[in-house]
Amino acid sequence: MLQVLFPQPYQIEVSRLRQQLDEAHLAWVKAWKQRQAEFKLENIRFRHDPLWKKRIFSIQAAHDGDIWFWRATRVILGWGVASI
Repeated sequence: MLQVLFPQPYQIEVSRLRQQLDEAHLAWVKAWKQRQAEFKLENIRFRHDPLWKKRIFSIQAAHDGDIWFWRATRVILGWGVASI
């Protein structure tokens, strides 16, 4: 029954087209990889900063409260919350 819908020559054409598509895809992948070699991914993450805990706008500095600005902010917020 399938031979009525898809005669033998069409199956050959489909496989030829599929082969051409695969060849074109492999050529594209090869060209894409060659273009990607120009770019270097040195480090996706941020550079390491040894003083990151001591920076004034660091989230960790705000959490630790080692900097006078964040200590003052905690005191002011504490008084504000206590007055409510």
